[in-house]
Amino acid sequence: MIDFKKFDATPLFLISGKTGSGKTTIFDGMCYALFDQSSGVDREPQEMRSDFATTQDHTRVTFEFSHRNRRYRLIREPAQTLQKKRGSGVRRAAASVELTVFENDAEIAQLTKSRQVDDYLQELLQMDGKQFAQIVLLPQGEFRRFLVAPSEDKAAVLEQLFNTEIFAQWTDKLRDKLRRDRAQNEEADQQLSRSRSSLTWTPVNQDRAAELVAAHQITPLLALMADQQQQAKATVAELTTQVTTAQQQVKTLTQQDTREEQLVRDQQQLRSQEDQQQQLATQKPAMTTLQQTIATLEWVQSIQPQWQERSGARADLQQRQAAQQQAQTRLTKAQTMQASALAAQKELLPVSQRIAATKDELAQRAKIKPIYQQIADLTAQLVTARTDLTSVQQVVTTVQAAWDQNQKDQQEQQKLVDGQSALYQVSQSLTTQAAQLKEWQRQLATLQTDTQQQSQLTQQLEKVTTQVAAQKATTTQARQRAEDLNQELLNHEIVRLVGQLKPGSPCPICGATDHPAPAAIADTTVTELEVKQAQAAAQRQQDQLTQLTTQQQSLHAAVTDQEEKQQTALQALRESLPELPAAVTQLADIDQYLQRLTTTYRKKITENKQQLAAVDQAQKQLQQLTQQAAQQQQRLQAAQTAQQEKMRTVDRLTAQLATQRQQLPEQAATLGEFQAEEQRLQDQLTADQQAWDAVTQQVTQTNDRLTVATTEVKTATDEWKKSQQRCQTAENQLHETLVQHYETVTATTETAVADHLLEVKTLTEKRAKLQAFRTQQERVATTIAELKKRVADRPAPQREQTQAALQAASAQVNTLQDQRHTQQDQWQHNAEVVANLQRQIEQQAVAVKQTQELTELVGVVNGDGPNSKLGLERYVLQTYLRQILTVGNHRLQQLTNGRYQFLVDEQPATYKKNSGLEINVYDDHVGEQRSVHTLSGGESFIAALALALALGEVIQQTTGSVDVDALFIDEGFGSLDEDALMTALESLETVEGKHRMIGIISHVSELRAQVPNQLQVVSNGNGESKITYQIDES
Repeated sequence: MIDFKKFDATPLFLISGKTGSGKTTIFDGMCYALFDQSSGVDREPQEMRSDFATTQDHTRVTFEFSHRNRRYRLIREPAQTLQKKRGSGVRRAAASVELTVFENDAEIAQLTKSRQVDDYLQELLQMDGKQFAQIVLLPQGEFRRFLVAPSEDKAAVLEQLFNTEIFAQWTDKLRDKLRRDRAQNEEADQQLSRSRSSLTWTPVNQDRAAELVAAHQITPLLALMADQQQQAKATVAELTTQVTTAQQQVKTLTQQDTREEQLVRDQQQLRSQEDQQQQLATQKPAMTTLQQTIATLEWVQSIQPQWQERSGARADLQQRQAAQQQAQTRLTKAQTMQASALAAQKELLPVSQRIAATKDELAQRAKIKPIYQQIADLTAQLVTARTDLTSVQQVVTTVQAAWDQNQKDQQEQQKLVDGQSALYQVSQSLTTQAAQLKEWQRQLATLQTDTQQQSQLTQQLEKVTTQVAAQKATTTQARQRAEDLNQELLNHEIVRLVGQLKPGSPCPICGATDHPAPAAIADTTVTELEVKQAQAAAQRQQDQLTQLTTQQQSLHAAVTDQEEKQQTALQALRESLPELPAAVTQLADIDQYLQRLTTTYRKKITENKQQLAAVDQAQKQLQQLTQQAAQQQQRLQAAQTAQQEKMRTVDRLTAQLATQRQQLPEQAATLGEFQAEEQRLQDQLTADQQAWDAVTQQVTQTNDRLTVATTEVKTATDEWKKSQQRCQTAENQLHETLVQHYETVTATTETAVADHLLEVKTLTEKRAKLQAFRTQQERVATTIAELKKRVADRPAPQREQTQAALQAASAQVNTLQDQRHTQQDQWQHNAEVVANLQRQIEQQAVAVKQTQELTELVGVVNGDGPNSKLGLERYVLQTYLRQILTVGNHRLQQLTNGRYQFLVDEQPATYKKNSGLEINVYDDHVGEQRSVHTLSGGESFIAALALALALGEVIQQTTGSVDVDALFIDEGFGSLDEDALMTALESLETVEGKHRMIGIISHVSELRAQVPNQLQVVSNGNGESKITYQIDES
């Protein structure tokens, strides 16, 4: 466990340890617990589990922190392979996470689902893993790379940290909209052209309109159409007047033709009605006869019920008499059948006695029959039991053989399992060797990187050496020019002073009173200001020479130190490699040697994994065999128990069968003989019983029939007498009615009445015919009177002339209407097209203006405008960078005693859209700004440190995330000299120590001497490290 509270009282502490001891792993653990990721790109989350961990080691990261009076505990575990808690073998444990929240040391919430935990932490911290790493950890080399990176690389980093991709997305959306608007404008132009083409012109305006369309003169074209529309409107009005006049003439002729047509119809109808009246007069005698017939049929209809009653009574009497005769016949037949049935019953009395005797004998046999059935059942059970016994004996033999084979298989699998411990030892040994090989490869990679760095330092040294030589020449020239100007100034001053001496006065320089041959002085005049400027320029050149000389000395020392470190590291690596040939001294040869070792170890590890897999399979197989053996043992015991039970069953059934056979009679030794005799008796009983039942049933049926026949004769006789009485009454009533109408009633009279009754159904039709005749007479007379009034001796009309005039007038109306419709349609069509054209012109003007404005906006946000320097997103990123530089300048000036401050390079690049994020520094010693690439190694570190601290602070201010009161700086101090190192530590302690706890992650020995408070990571050489604390109590 690591407790950072031990450093609460100290603003600055050191996390020290050898390379590879696990210093950076501490911060990886924090990032993994909070964000399920490591602090950089070199390690995946699943690699948090050590390569040295065995299946017995459980990997878990527990991280506790406080925020706003609440304490949070995070426990996160990666997916890992662990030893099973029970039994042997391993299991695959899934990744898990648990977040517990405490308030006043009481648990108030606990989350165990990954999505819930991540969402909760995001809401709490308001930052992601990259932002957290940028704020809390300054990783080795990363912040210096950001300092000197080109604009494109800085933009990629700042986009991720400040989430500015929304501005790029907005720019893309504006460009897409501009493309769509331009396409819509082109479509609008085409639509406008189609609309112009759809205008309809008169022959007079056709050519002029074509000229205006070709010249794209839309306004004169619309004016020409307006004149044409005005003329068309006048033409339509004139045609409307003509149509109205023609329609009035058609109306007058139509009314005249209608009156003439009605007169013709009336004259024709009058002649027709008079003819019809004459035809009705000839039908009058027949109608008189029809009236008499209707009166006779009406009287016959009134006596129809009495007639029907007599006919019904006669028919009923005949039916009743026939029914009485039939009933008497059935009675005689029933009496005969009864006598015959009684005689047959008397003859079968001996059969009835034999039935009783047979039943008694069958009852006696029923008592013996169960014994035969019991013997048959016992025999069947005995056969089944012997068959089951045979099957069980076969099962016992099969299970015994399977159990014996299982024991042999268990012995073979156990031999494989017994070798598991040795294989695990080999696996752990190979894991240790693989880790050591990985360490050698890391050391080799470090050496290769150091070699590249040494080459770069050498190149820089050569470049600076060339610059020193050039600067020396430049400095000498500047110094010489300053001395020459000063000498010239002195010469002029001497001449001036000499000229001011009194004649004969001694020279203040040489003491002479006369100078016969004075030196010639140039005519040019040198001022004191020019001398001072030349001296200042010479001093600036001298300062640059001093700076370059210092940089040269620093690079030379760095190259020497790098060579010594590289040789020491190379020697240590060669000594640690086993069986390394002495001739192998080059890094490429060592790389090949390590690759061969890697291939060997991978092959051994693969073989070991295959062997362990075989052992795991053997364990599973052994477990299955053990389970199978137990099951087989149970089956064997069960089969043996069943075998004994079946043997006892066979013995018991044999004894019972012998006992039952002793009870059988001698004359029916078998069940078949017994059942045959029993069946014979049963058949005889059935036949006798059927014969007796039949004769008994026949006697009963004849008695029933005789009773029914006697009743039917009596009923039929009574009904016949009633029918005779009804028939006589109906005859008397009908005779009285006929006498009243005919006085004398004969057979001919009744025949006539019967014939009339058949015609009664036509009575309605005859009445309707008579009524229709009378109605038609009245209607014809009325119609003739009305028509005579309307015709009134009027002459026949001349309809041919009237219809010809009407047809000519109608044709004229149609012609005028067609002409008017043509003019109206053309006018309406052109009016709609003109309105559409005007609307399209207005819309197009608005759309073109909007497109122009959008084009200018896209040019601005994309950096393509004539006055644009940067795109929108790059401008936003530059704004964030300026904020970072503003904050960073406070620290940089403190770290450099006010010498340097950051500036944004305002010089435009070749591609201005891709520039804007270059950083310069203003050097107060020379009064100029220069690129950060010209800073020395120590200066670059200090500048990059200030920039990284500022970047973390601005991220916190911008995102609104929680304040993290801790900062970890990973390496980077090795490039500083002693004075720069002391300045950086003092500045960190002064600038950041008041606000945050600062931990420096480094293996530089000078830091261990300068920073007394330390968290020491000590490696024991087998992949494990331990933590010790060194606290300065003074």
